[in-house]
Amino acid sequence: MGSTITLHDLAKTYPNGQRAVRQVSLTVQDGEFLVLLGPSGCGKSTLLRMIAGLETISGGELRLNGEIANHLQPSERDIAMIFQSFALYPNMTTAQNIGFPLAVQKQDHDQVSARVQSVARMLGIDHLLDQTPGRLSGGERQRVAMGRAVVRRPSVFLMDEPLSSLDTRLRTRLRTEMLAVTRSTGATTIYVTHDQAEAMALGDRVAVMRDGILQQVDTPRALYALPANAFVASFVGTPRINLLHGTVFAPVDGVMALNFGAQKLTLSYPLTHDHQMLRVVQGQPLLIGLRPEAIRIADKAHATAFERAMTGVVEHTEFQGHEALLHLSLGGQRADVPAPLSDHAPYNPARRNAADLLRELRRRTGLFDRRLTPAGPTQPPVQPPARQGIGELVIRDEPGALNRRGQHIPLLIDVRNLLIFDERGERISPDPTRVPDL
Repeated sequence: MGSTITLHDLAKTYPNGQRAVRQVSLTVQDGEFLVLLGPSGCGKSTLLRMIAGLETISGGELRLNGEIANHLQPSERDIAMIFQSFALYPNMTTAQNIGFPLAVQKQDHDQVSARVQSVARMLGIDHLLDQTPGRLSGGERQRVAMGRAVVRRPSVFLMDEPLSSLDTRLRTRLRTEMLAVTRSTGATTIYVTHDQAEAMALGDRVAVMRDGILQQVDTPRALYALPANAFVASFVGTPRINLLHGTVFAPVDGVMALNFGAQKLTLSYPLTHDHQMLRVVQGQPLLIGLRPEAIRIADKAHATAFERAMTGVVEHTEFQGHEALLHLSLGGQRADVPAPLSDHAPYNPARRNAADLLRELRRRTGLFDRRLTPAGPTQPPVQPPARQGIGELVIRDEPGALNRRGQHIPLLIDVRNLLIFDERGERISPDPTRVPDL
């Protein structure tokens, strides 16, 4: 059986004043596999060590199965931890390493031997029980470390980047095995990683952190489709989301469009609820997010009702084997993820964000209930900014396509999949109550 883990405003501040974790609140359900995801130094490993009892808690409350655990010793928490470094005893055999936690508890020798044999068979290392760690490969040593954690039958597994030192092929194989083992035990698992592909593959839910602040907690699908902010959008997804500077142009008697600089992107008519909301932010600086799969090269197939045309200039082709990535210039300006505000509020699932306020405005005023006729003046011309880097847009293409630098490519943009953020990086569209089809 697993254990419910509840964090309420959990914080860690070191004596030198460094704030490693800032008021993190979340609940990990019994038997859930939760992944803590974020860049190096964001506080995810510190948070894990606080749950394990290896770091003191500066503020807030930690509960294990409803009981306050702030001051419990690590040995009193029924938690097993798996580290990146394996942490095996070099002078012990595989069997002795796996059985060590039970030997410390002075359990019966025959029972310990039977448990070790059972766990070793489950992990496929029963033929290595007489070997010492120095004679094992990296993957075999990680299985031994996993076996040592599993043999205790804990209610909670805490894993701190356990696969990051292994090669890509072995890491992909072992993460599947690790997930199967934790599922079979029913234990609650918190897994720390900086690899978004690993997080999306493993987690029932993923919690994204930045600078000690919890940014968003959601299922992998919802996290990808409806990121809370530009940081989450850019951190999740390969290749990275296209993020561009833009503004909304919304004449009362004309067609709404997004202005990217040298080009504009007209929106579908009649406007969707998400696009109606954008009238409120007309003229304000925005960040426009486009996943690569929301863009396709125009071919003989007709554009759908939700696709709009633009043109890109090939700056670079990146061959990936199964596909090619085209780096294109639109004559716009690529945007960076905004720096976090020093007084940024911690993540709160119930907070009212910009989209919530816009929906409330719509309800109170009926502002977006008017029927508009798609006619009127076009968008005023805007001088394109200087071209930078190797293009501000990345799209997928067939690996055998012959696209040369400088070639003009006709594009179709699916406007249903636009992600709109304000200048601070907070998402204002699409509607967070709706998860679009991917």
